[in-house]
Amino acid sequence: MFGYLTPYKEGLSEKDRETYQAYYCGLCRELKHRFGMKSQLILAYDLVFLALLRNGLYEEDTAREKGFCFWKHTQVFRESDPCLAYAADMNLLLSYNNYIDQAHDSASKKAQTAVKLLKKDYEAVSARYPRQKEAVETYMKKLSAWEKDPGDNPDEAANYTGEMLREVFLEREDEYASYLRPMFYYLGKYIYLCDAYTDVFDDLASGSYNPYAALADTEGFDDLVQRHLESVMGECCRYFEMLPLFRHRDILRNILYAGVWIAYSGSRNQRTKEGKES
Repeated sequence: MFGYLTPYKEGLSEKDRETYQAYYCGLCRELKHRFGMKSQLILAYDLVFLALLRNGLYEEDTAREKGFCFWKHTQVFRESDPCLAYAADMNLLLSYNNYIDQAHDSASKKAQTAVKLLKKDYEAVSARYPRQKEAVETYMKKLSAWEKDPGDNPDEAANYTGEMLREVFLEREDEYASYLRPMFYYLGKYIYLCDAYTDVFDDLASGSYNPYAALADTEGFDDLVQRHLESVMGECCRYFEMLPLFRHRDILRNILYAGVWIAYSGSRNQRTKEGKES
């Protein structure tokens, strides 16, 4: 479920590209600081988005510094920001459960190793954030049960994802919560549904559950999915626009109005080339 909240970099100013990269590198550093070098491999774009959003809302002091990047072997600017600590913790919480799911479904050795390496850190994060931990673990159980015996509502699994992300991305109950909760809920729904669209033919071949499977051969399927996704993201953006955001607003808008569509567009373009678009 990771990797959908990415920026459309061509639509960002040079200054905003620099800021985004600094937060990306800052989250990488924060993961290393909190959980060791092994955790830098789980760095997710989605949590960079969360860090930018939180800093935009709370406008906490930041400091930018130049440092050595082990992965790129170059000098990079990194952001130092209190918002990155929560983003790093949620990055680990979500990634650990994702590896648990992979280890269970496919007996992946890589996933099994990751679970062992991250288990102690996961327990520490869970102790700090029991509500968020409960939300993710409940979600994994609900989704697994649903996919084994799906009901009549194709939106149900997406609703589960929205409920989970709503709890994980929301750190505190404050004056912004009434806007953030529905925003994160629809964002979670979009992530699940967009992922379902990109995987629909693979899932049909493997027999895995997919909410779009019954419609995949319908004429106009791709347009139908696009309208569905637009309606979900429209609700997400409606609540986003209610937030009193000034800092990072252009970057966040870029992600929500353009970046989230990169995976959908890439998948649809590939289907067109292969003659599968309907």
